[in-house]
Amino acid sequence: MLSAAWFRSAARADRVHGEPTRPGEGAASGAARESPITAWVRISRDGSVTLIASQSEMGQGITTTLAAALADELYLPWGRVGIEFAPYDPAYRDPVYNWMFTGNSQGSSSFYELMRKMGAGAREMLVAAAATRLGVSAQELVLDEGSIRHPGTGRKVGFGEVAAEAARLPVPKDARPRRDPALAARALPRWDIPPKVDGSAVFGIDVKLPGMLFAAVRCAPRFGAALARYDAQKIRQRPGVVAVVELPHGLAVVAHGYWEAHQALYAADLTWSEGGSSLSSGEGLPAIYHESLKSGSFQTHKTVGDPVAAFTGTARVRTALYELPFQAHATMEPMNCTAHVTADRCEIWAPTQGMELAQNVAIQVTGLASERITIHRTLLGGGFGRRLLGDFIKRALIVAKAVNAPVKLIWSREEDMTHDAYRPGMLHEVSGALDPSGKLLALRHRVVSPSHMLYIWPRGSFPDLKDWTEPVAPPAQYDTMAVEGLLAIPYEVPNQLISQHSLALDIPVSVWRTTGHGPNNFVLESFVDELAADAGADPIAFRRAALGRNARALRLLETLAEKADWSRRAPRDIGRGVALAAAFGGLVGCAAELRVSGSEIHIQRIVEVVDCGRTLDPGIASSNIAGGIVWGLSGMRTAMRFDNGRAAYSNFDGFEPLHLWETPASEVHFVQSDAPLGGTGELGPVPVHAAVGNALFALTGKPVRALPLARSGYSLHADRA
Repeated sequence: MLSAAWFRSAARADRVHGEPTRPGEGAASGAARESPITAWVRISRDGSVTLIASQSEMGQGITTTLAAALADELYLPWGRVGIEFAPYDPAYRDPVYNWMFTGNSQGSSSFYELMRKMGAGAREMLVAAAATRLGVSAQELVLDEGSIRHPGTGRKVGFGEVAAEAARLPVPKDARPRRDPALAARALPRWDIPPKVDGSAVFGIDVKLPGMLFAAVRCAPRFGAALARYDAQKIRQRPGVVAVVELPHGLAVVAHGYWEAHQALYAADLTWSEGGSSLSSGEGLPAIYHESLKSGSFQTHKTVGDPVAAFTGTARVRTALYELPFQAHATMEPMNCTAHVTADRCEIWAPTQGMELAQNVAIQVTGLASERITIHRTLLGGGFGRRLLGDFIKRALIVAKAVNAPVKLIWSREEDMTHDAYRPGMLHEVSGALDPSGKLLALRHRVVSPSHMLYIWPRGSFPDLKDWTEPVAPPAQYDTMAVEGLLAIPYEVPNQLISQHSLALDIPVSVWRTTGHGPNNFVLESFVDELAADAGADPIAFRRAALGRNARALRLLETLAEKADWSRRAPRDIGRGVALAAAFGGLVGCAAELRVSGSEIHIQRIVEVVDCGRTLDPGIASSNIAGGIVWGLSGMRTAMRFDNGRAAYSNFDGFEPLHLWETPASEVHFVQSDAPLGGTGELGPVPVHAAVGNALFALTGKPVRALPLARSGYSLHADRA
């Protein structure tokens, strides 16, 4: 992955740390004064160092962690570097998936060691150039905060003085990272927090360009319907309106200001076709799910032992159905994109997680060659998997082409929530068997779910696909996200059978924070507590026995029991529950305490213990886990319903996440291990649903088998510490 080539587009990445450039200006104006030391480091003549961030920043802090790894290898203090987002280029692809994207909590596990090697390579190139300049051996030189010094003579040169010569050197193939990285395992000040506080941070919705127009969009309320009739002339007569542009399944209005475009569009008399989806989910999953469970074909993803035999004879067997709802992403920043398309150039300013998909969507829409397209990434006001898709970029490009001017297309909150790619609803039938001693003998899961990967499966796998924003089902044997978290559980269960029915729906569904791990862990860990009750065992003791020889998970479980004071007898009006999860390369355990007053569930305490290998930045990791706890709790009271193919909720009055004043007391603890690095961005929410549900089960004796909690007659609240 080391490369000393000049990546043309790398010079156009927008500087976001240090002295920023204006959107659209990038660093191109300074390119002649800068030298690229590999694709990841640029050094100007004045010695300023810019580190390139391959990953998108949506609050998870990954750009700080990876840039710190680069800075460490260059022996630079954290405050001496600038950060820029990388443009699209194969050099910045995830080395595991060979695809340029940000998601699946892959940032640390895929890129951290790579960044150390990149930084080490850049360091050795700079030292080699300095050795030539000073006429000494490279082994005699030391790095000192942006300069390279010869201790014997006291002579030194700055990075900027030798950067041009260093850039011309071959990249070392065996560069060794330093043994004593000074910034590792420290809570560093995040570069993105000050601009977010003072308002100077640039999210996609903040982009400003000379001569920029604004666009609003409306699409058919029913999925799959089309625009049948509208009066374009009447819309154009509205104040400030510049153009009216037809879109697939919808219409955009372009004006000199967003409010003018929005008002003109929403005052328009639009008639929609009668076709499209007829799905209705009501309070539970539609009948098609239950019918598929009875008669649908199932793809077997895992078989261990002899599960058929395990469920016969003297085994005690329990079977249960679990329902998981559809969920909207509800990002705080609604979908938006700014684009400028000319006959020979295309520039895009977007808060995107899916750089490679966006680049290819731009090629398809504009017909331009890849080298004529530049994507400037901004900060993301929430991603959660929604911004991996390219639909919001495609619409902006269509509008920009039509008006031949830079256009910022903004989705209203209502448009964003009613035209999402939702987390799919899921139906589980799970069975468990205990041997005569009460030990877990067998587990069988049958999962009915649409594919989570219709919009994100690598589009290069489908050479005939003309529109990369359209859904395409992956090959069945690889479409495993619906059983993610069930295929590799921490428990030693001698007999297992995991199968899935891939349900085709006529509403858009895609990945949502925690992917398949979150909903499936709720089923698995809730059911484990039901089995523990059948065995007459304490939930932690039952799990301890089921973990067998899994030393890493046992250590985490014992730490969780200690931090949650599990040995302390809980008051009679307090319910306590636990859950474990193996997800995103890490382990996490959650303990919840709650009380019930009438129909109100009051969360009093949440404790999570995490093993993600090494904790690279305890501040960022703690924030990720704590924020994930809030996300998990929110997901216990939110759900998206559909009525005759239309989203039933269009704003936060119907789809209501947890409020700030409802956030409960939470504790986050880390267990260090020698395991490979795992992610923390999506890990925190995974066990929350089950831990809270199990606490309610312990208190009431009634298992929670459907979400949101309103399905069981409860409302979720929290008691502030």
